[in-house]
Amino acid sequence: MVGVANAQMPGSNTRVTAQAAPGASYNFSIPPQPLAGAISAFSRVTGIDVVGDGGIGRGVGSPGVSGNLTPHQALTRLLAGTGLSYRFTNASTVAIQRPNADGGTGAAPAGAIALDTIDIQGETAWGPANGFVASRSATATKTDTPIIEVPQSISVVTQDQMQTRQVQSVNETLNYTPGVFAGSSGNQFNSVGAQIRGFNTTPWGGAMFLNRLRSISNSDLEPYALERVEVMRGPASVLYGQNEPSGVIGLVTKRPTEQPFHEVRLQGGSFGQRGGGFDFGGPVTEDRSVLYRFTGLMREGGNGIDFSNDRRAFLSGAVTWRPTDATEVNAFAMHQRDDSKWNYGLPARGTALPNPNGRIPITRFIGEPAFDYNNTEMTVIGYNLQHRATDNLVFRQNLQYSHEIWDYRNVTPGSLQADLRTLNRTASRDRYSWDTFAVDNHAELKATTGVLRHTVLFGVDYRMRKGTEQGTWSGVVGPIDVYAPVYGSPVFLPADNFGNRQTQNFTGVYIQDQIKLERWILTLGGRHDWADTRTVDTFNLGVGGVTPTTTQNDRAFTKRAGLGYEFDSGVVPYVSYSESFMPLSGTTFDGTPYKPTTGIQYEAGVKFQPKDTNLRMTAAVYDLRRQNVTTPDLDHPGKSIQIGEVTSRGFEFEAVASLTSNLNLTAAYAYNDARVTRSNGADLGKRLLRTPPHLASLWADYTIREGALNGLGFGGGIRYVSASAGDSLNTFYAPAYTVVDAMIRYDIDNWRFSVNATNLFDTQYVAACANVNQCNVGRVRTVLGRVSYRW
Repeated sequence: MVGVANAQMPGSNTRVTAQAAPGASYNFSIPPQPLAGAISAFSRVTGIDVVGDGGIGRGVGSPGVSGNLTPHQALTRLLAGTGLSYRFTNASTVAIQRPNADGGTGAAPAGAIALDTIDIQGETAWGPANGFVASRSATATKTDTPIIEVPQSISVVTQDQMQTRQVQSVNETLNYTPGVFAGSSGNQFNSVGAQIRGFNTTPWGGAMFLNRLRSISNSDLEPYALERVEVMRGPASVLYGQNEPSGVIGLVTKRPTEQPFHEVRLQGGSFGQRGGGFDFGGPVTEDRSVLYRFTGLMREGGNGIDFSNDRRAFLSGAVTWRPTDATEVNAFAMHQRDDSKWNYGLPARGTALPNPNGRIPITRFIGEPAFDYNNTEMTVIGYNLQHRATDNLVFRQNLQYSHEIWDYRNVTPGSLQADLRTLNRTASRDRYSWDTFAVDNHAELKATTGVLRHTVLFGVDYRMRKGTEQGTWSGVVGPIDVYAPVYGSPVFLPADNFGNRQTQNFTGVYIQDQIKLERWILTLGGRHDWADTRTVDTFNLGVGGVTPTTTQNDRAFTKRAGLGYEFDSGVVPYVSYSESFMPLSGTTFDGTPYKPTTGIQYEAGVKFQPKDTNLRMTAAVYDLRRQNVTTPDLDHPGKSIQIGEVTSRGFEFEAVASLTSNLNLTAAYAYNDARVTRSNGADLGKRLLRTPPHLASLWADYTIREGALNGLGFGGGIRYVSASAGDSLNTFYAPAYTVVDAMIRYDIDNWRFSVNATNLFDTQYVAACANVNQCNVGRVRTVLGRVSYRW
C-alpha cells in the first residue's frame, strides 16, 4: 500500500494541499532527523504531498537539507544514503519508493497512487519534534503517548522554540508556558525557580527530571543540551514518587543522530556577553548500529546587575548502541560549571512601594563585589536501555548517577533603617555536596482483552541521595546606602556553625493501564512508596558526646485516574484525578514526626489537535489542594501542627501552531486563585507569595520563503504578569508588568544570523517579592546576536 506522508503520519499532523511548482526554488532549512519529520518539513515548505509504500521509511534517517533549492534538488539530498528514490506523479505529488519497485524500470507499480497511509516512524516522545508543535510525550505516562490522549495538562517546549527565542536558561525556556510563573526569582543566572499553579517548583523539591529520572537537585541545565522541555501540571507522584503538587518539569537531552550533523556557533551581546558552542552527531559505523552526539558550550558576560558577571562551561557526549534490532542503549555523560553572583533583590520601599528618596536603580547590587560568589558544578552519567522482547512487550531501564556541588558566599539584605536608604546586611557561607543514584525499571505490555486494548506499565524505581552541608549564617558586615553605595565593608565570618550529613533512600512500585474502548481512553495508575531519611548533625554533640542522629520513615500510596473521548475532529474532552505526597522534616510538640504533605487535584479539560493541520490547543480547569500543611499550634506556642491547607483553583489555555512553513505561533493564558484555606495563623484566606493570579503570553514569528528576502524571519512576543502578593499577610503587592521580546534572523545556505532582544522596551519591573526586605527585580533590556553554521 502507499499513502500520503502528511495525511496521517505518527508524530506529524500536517497535510499540505496547496499546488506546488517542482521547477521553482524554495529556501530549505531542514536539520538531520528521522525521514518522516524531514518529509513533513519538505511538504510544509513546498506544498507538495508525499506518498510511499507502507513501512518504507521505518527506522530511516535523513541527512537534512539547507539552502535555496528546487524540490528535485531538495528531495535528492533528503534521501541521500537512505537507499530510497522518488518520482513526481503530478505537479503536487511525489512518490517515495524502493529502487526497482517495478521490477527494474524504476517506475511506480500500476495503481501506486491508490493511496492508504505511509508507515514511517516520525516523532517519538524521547526525540526531536518538528517545528513548534510536539505531538507525543512520555512525561505524563512513561510511555510514548500522543499528548491529546494524556488526561492531564502538559506542554512541550521544542528545540525550535528554544532556538527561535535564544533562551539562556531553563527559566527563560518556560516564559511562554501556561500556568508557569518562571520569573519568580527575578534576574538569576543558574537557579531554576518557578511557580506552577501557585506552588513552588524547584529541583530539590522533586520537580526536575532529567531523561525521566530525578537525579539533579539544583543546577540550571544548559538549554543547548536539550531536545525538549516538558511541563506536566498537577500532582505526579503516581509515576515519580515524592513530589510537590505543582507538577513535573521534564528535561530531555539531545540524542545521537542517524545522519552526520555538525553545527558551530558564536554569540555576543549586551553587558559584554560572548561565547560559542558546537554540536556534532552522526553514525560511527556504516550500518548505523553505533551513533554519537558531542555538544559543548562556553559563555560569559553580565546580566544587567552591577558587578554580576556570569560564566558557564558545558560539555556532553552521548552514544547510541544497537547490538540487535530489538535492543538499543543510549548512554550519555555531561559536565557543567557555573560561576556567578546571587542577586537577592532590593527592599520593597523603593521598588514595589514608594520611597521618599526615590526609586532604587534596579541594577543595584547590595552585596560586596569582592566577597560574594555563587558557584555550582554538576556531573551526570547514565543510560537509557530499551529491549523489545516481542512486538507487544518492551523492557526499559533508565539509570543515572550525578555529583553536584553548590558553593556560595553572600552578603544578604536585612531591613531598611529609619532614613529608608540605609540597608542593614548580614553575611553567610554555605557549601552543599550531593551524590545521587537513580534507576527505573519497567515493562510495557500491549494486550487485548475482549473489546479493550491495554497498554500496561509495571515498574520499580529506586533513588539514593547522599548529601553534606556546612556553613555559617552569622556573618557580620556593615550597612550600605542603596542610593549611593560605597563597597568594601569588611566581612567577618566565624567558623562554620552548622552542618549535617544526610542519606535518603526512596523506593517505589507502580502500575499503570492505558485502556482504549473504541473512542474512549481510560488511564488508571497506582503506586506505593517507601521514603527513609537519616540525618547526622556533625556540628553538635549530644549527651555523652554522641553525635545526634535523626531518622524518618514515610510510606505513601498515591493514585491517578483519567477518562477521555476522542472525536474524529481531533477534539478530546477529559476529566482526571491525581495525587501527590512529599515527606516533611520536623516533629510536633510531643516529638511525633510530621506526616508527608499531600496533594489532590481534580481537572477537566479539552484538547484539540486536528489531523489536517499542525496545531494543538488545550483548555483546562482545576481544583488543587495541598494538605497536612504546618500551622501554629495554639496550645503549644513555638510549635506547629499539620491541619493547614492551601487551595489553588484556576483555568488555563494554550495554543501552539506551525500554521504554514512561514508562521509559528504560541498563545497562553492562565488564571490562578491560590489561597490559604485552613490555618491557625493570620495568613488564613490570604494569597500565596509570588503567585500572580493572571499570566498571559503571545509569540509569533514569520519567515519569508521566496523572492529577494527569501530566508528572512522576524517575530516577537509579549508577556503579561499581574500583581502578586509581596508577603504572607498580603500587606503589599508587587505591581503588574508587561514585557516585550523580539527577534530577527536571516538564513542563507548553511548560515543563520539572528538577533534577539529580551525586554525590548527596557521596562523596569519587580518580578516578585518574598517580604518587605526582598523584592527580586526583572531583567533589563538584553540584546543577543548569534551566528551559526551547519553542515
